[in-house]
Order: sequence, then C-alpha cells, then structure tokens
Amino acid sequence: MIRVQHQRQGYGLREQGVREIEFGSQLSIREFEILALIAKGWSAKEVARNCGITPRTVESHLDAVRIKLRARNRTHMVAIALSSTLLPPLVGELDAA
Repeated sequence: MIRVQHQRQGYGLREQGVREIEFGSQLSIREFEILALIAKGWSAKEVARNCGITPRTVESHLDAVRIKLRARNRTHMVAIALSSTLLPPLVGELDAA
C-alpha cells in the first residue's frame, strides 16, 4: 500500500488526510522497468531498443501504468511514482542512452 497525502477544503476549514492506494503491487516487472527508464528521460524508442520490444509496445505498457497509477499524463505518472517511492529518487541519474 502506498500512502498519498491529500487536502480537502470545505466551509473555510482545511483538513489534511491520508488515503491509501494499492497500485504498486499491480505493476508488472516490465511496467516497472519501462517506468524507471521513462523517469530517467528515455524516449519510447530508446526504451524499446533497450528492452527488445517495439515502441508501440512501450506505449501500451505506459498507458497501462498511467491507468493503474490514476495519472493524467506521463509527467504526472512519473511524479506519482517518485513521490510514492515506487521509484527511488533520480538525483544525479539523468544519463539517457
């Protein structure tokens, strides 16, 4: 389970809460691998070459991850993965292929 902080406003009061989301365990090993490479800044073509699959297959995996993480787009998907510790911090690891 991953704990995600959220805030709710109502009637001038600000409440902070924590909701738990069970999405980390739903990702396949391949989806984790592709998510990590995308988070490092790799393109779909670079990931495809590295993994021995087609760019379209990479895009399909990314769509599945985005849906599982309930992300709006690729950037949001990586932000969720980093903030929820699905992926380790990438400080100093921006070495694209």
